[in-house]
This record gives sequence, C-alpha cells and structure tokens, in this order.
Amino acid sequence: MLKQPLRKHSFNGIEIYEYNELGIKHPSYMVLGLPDAGLVGALATKYMTLNLGMDFIGEVDSSRLFQPITVIHRGIPFSPYQLYINKERNILALVAEAPLPISAVYPMAKSIVEYASLVGIDYIISLSGIAVPNRLEIDKPKAYWIATTPEAQEIMKKTELKQLNEGFVVGPYAVILKESKRRGLHNIAILVESFLEFPDPEAAATALQAFSQITEIKIDVSKLLEEAELIKIQARELMKQTKKALARMQKGYEMQMPLMYT
Repeated sequence: MLKQPLRKHSFNGIEIYEYNELGIKHPSYMVLGLPDAGLVGALATKYMTLNLGMDFIGEVDSSRLFQPITVIHRGIPFSPYQLYINKERNILALVAEAPLPISAVYPMAKSIVEYASLVGIDYIISLSGIAVPNRLEIDKPKAYWIATTPEAQEIMKKTELKQLNEGFVVGPYAVILKESKRRGLHNIAILVESFLEFPDPEAAATALQAFSQITEIKIDVSKLLEEAELIKIQARELMKQTKKALARMQKGYEMQMPLMYT
C-alpha cells in the first residue's frame, strides 16, 4: 500500500490520485457517500466497502480547497476522501470522513462528474438523507429517487421506490444532479428520510437496500442495524462538524416545497 500514485487527475482545483489500475467493466457504478443529513451516504458507503470487501484504490485531495486534515488508518495516512473498488461487481465508492467546506462544494461536485465521465462510469449513484421533522415517529424510513436521464428513470420505475416529484436538494448532490443532467450522464440520487442533526444508521441501511434494488448487488445490512447504537456514538463528532457545514449550505431548504407549476 505504501507506494506513489500511479496517476493524478486534476479538475477545478481538486486532485484525484489513483494507486492502481481501475480495470472496471460495465455496467459500472460510482457510489457517493458525502456527509450530509443523518450521515446517510457516509455511513452507507463505509459499510458497503467493508461488507463487499472493497479495496482502497485512490483518494481525493485539494491543497487549496480542503481543510488540512489527514486520516490515519492502521498507521497509514489518508485523505479524508477515499476511493474504494470492487472489480467483480464494477463498483467504485467515494467514502468521506470529513464534511466538505462550502467553498469546495462546487469544485468537488463538478470534479466527481468529470472524473466519472473520464473513466467511463455508467451510473453515478448518490446516497443521501432528506431530513424529515417527524423522523422519531418513523420505524422504516422511505427512500425516494431522482434520475437525470430517461434511461436511468426507466431503471428506477422498475423498483419499489418512489420518485421525488417536487422539492429541493441542497449541497454537493444538488450540483452533481445539475451537472450530470447537463452532460447527459446517468445520475441516480437516492434520498432517504432521516434525521438532520443525528447519525442515522437505519436510514443508511435503507439507502443500501435501495442500491441493491437498482443494481441487484446484495448487501447484507443486518450488522449495520445490529450495531446502530455504537455507530451513532462513533459518528457523533463527524455529525457535529457536518451539522455546521449543513447550516452554511442552508440544508433546511429541503424541508420546504418549491413554487408549484399550475
């Protein structure tokens, strides 16, 4: 693992380092787990890498836009934004262990879309939480979807998930949706009812189950649910920092409805 990157891609002040050949085939999926409401995406993608035995293959960094943070795992330094791969299932996952500074949201989102296009990813799948005020009263959170192309919409209509017809999306996933639509790239966003300010492993499990419906790749979420209380404690500090970032992004807009068409 201790070796120099094989190559570096630079986009919008963001650097993406690859340490091995991707060697990914089709249909391929890039799964995004950036911290937001309930840490749904962050928890889901981290669990996915462990459950599917995914291998570290790269990282995302920026000396200009990111906080000067290094994550240490097993004595080895990493960027807080890491790429993992499962070549058998054609999955590339972005795991984030720190919230994005608001100044990095647009450059990071655009870089993700450009990189996915460059390496030939077929589907960008964004896993996210959508905060609901009555989350405590919900035993099984619902998952909704947004898709940027007719082909992706047809895939989603075959699932049991509901389409989000009206609403707001705030943060990096919002930019990724817009950029993917403009470029004609397949981006599917899965939005799960969640807490806004507390880690929500149960919502993360629902997001992974939705991913399984889309891709027919089985992910056993039983351990995620069994260890939910421990995960909430472990993720408390990340949620605290993410809460500050969400406030600056005005994440509360997602609880509102846009002007309706007549």
